[in-house]
Amino acid sequence: MPMNDGPLKILIAGGGTGGHLFSGIAVAEQFRDIHPKTEILFVGTPFGLEKEIVPKAGFALRFIEATPLKGSGTMARLQSLARLPKAYLQSKKILKEFRPNVVLGIGGYASGPMTLAAHFSKIPTAIVEQNSIPGFTNRKLGRFADRIFIAFAKAREYFDPKKTVLTGNPTRRFPKPEGTEKTPRFCVFVLGGSQGAHALNEAMVQALPKLRERAERLHILHQTGPRDFAAVEAAYREQGFSAEVFPFLQDLAPYYAQADLMLCRAGAGTITELQNLGLPAILVPYPFAADDHQRYNAQEMVAAGAAEMVLNQNLNGDKVAELLTYYLDHPQALLAMRAKAQGLAKPAAAREVMETCRTLAGSRQ
Repeated sequence: MPMNDGPLKILIAGGGTGGHLFSGIAVAEQFRDIHPKTEILFVGTPFGLEKEIVPKAGFALRFIEATPLKGSGTMARLQSLARLPKAYLQSKKILKEFRPNVVLGIGGYASGPMTLAAHFSKIPTAIVEQNSIPGFTNRKLGRFADRIFIAFAKAREYFDPKKTVLTGNPTRRFPKPEGTEKTPRFCVFVLGGSQGAHALNEAMVQALPKLRERAERLHILHQTGPRDFAAVEAAYREQGFSAEVFPFLQDLAPYYAQADLMLCRAGAGTITELQNLGLPAILVPYPFAADDHQRYNAQEMVAAGAAEMVLNQNLNGDKVAELLTYYLDHPQALLAMRAKAQGLAKPAAAREVMETCRTLAGSRQ
C-alpha cells in the first residue's frame, strides 16, 4: 500500500477496556499537542468503551466486527473465528481509505485484525503491552510488529528483545485540579474499574461497622459500578459515614487529588496512575484476569514497597477494616509508600511511544 504524502496519519487499533483504551488516548493526545497537524483515527468494536470515550476525547472512531478468541465458551470462540475474515477485510478497507503512516495496536479485539492487515499491507506497526503478562492478542502480534512497547520488565520474556522497548505504560495526564481543597479527613478511594468490583464493594460495606469508632476521621470516595451503586450508597448513609459514591467516572483527577490511600484492582492503567501520582494502595488483583496478570502487576508495586496486596479470596470486611485502621494510625508508613510509588513512575511513556511511532513512519517514507 503506498504511503501517504500529506500530514502524518496515525491509526490506533483496539480498546474494549479502559486499560487498553486510555493508553491509546494518551499517545493520541501527545500527537495532538506536539504535532497538531497529525490525523488520528481510532478503530475499535461497537460494544467496547471506545464508542463513548473516544468521541468525547475528540478523536475520530470507526468499527470492525471483532470478538474475543480467548476466555469464552467453545461456541463463542468458533463464532469469533468465523468473524475474523470479515474483520480482516474491514481492516483492509479502512487502511485503504485512511492510508495511515503507522498503525499502533493497544490491545483488545480490534487490535489483532487491524495490526495484521497493516503488516501485510507494508505499513509500519507497533503494539503497546500494558501488563506484566502479555495478553493473547499481543503475544500473537509480537512476531509481526516492528516495535513492542512494554510497561513491565517481565513482559520482555515474551517478545523479541531487539524490537522491545521498556517505556512504561502511556497514561492520561492528571493536572492538579484548581480550586480543590483536600478534605482534612483521611480519604480512602475505592476504585474497582469502569464496571466496578463487586468483591471490593462487598468488603467495604462489611468493614463499615468495624470502622464506626473512626468514622469521624474518615472520608470515602467509592466508584461502585452501576450494579452495586444503590446498595453501597445506602450502606454509607445508614452507617453514618462521610462518603461520595458514584457508579462510574471518566475524570478521576479530582478524586485522586483527595486520596490518601487507594483500595483498588491492579489493572495496568490503575497501576501506572498510582505510580505517576505517588499514591499508596491496597491492591486486590482481579482473580479472573487472563493469565492472572493483575497479580503480577501488583507484585511489582509490592516488591518496591509501594503497595500491599490482598488476594481476592482473602478479601473481607475484617481485612479491610484492619488495613484501613493501620494506615489511618500510621501516616509515616503512607509517606514511605508514596515515595516508593513515585520511584516506579515513567511519566514520559506516552511521549516516547509517540516519538518512536514518528520514527517508524519516517523509516518507510
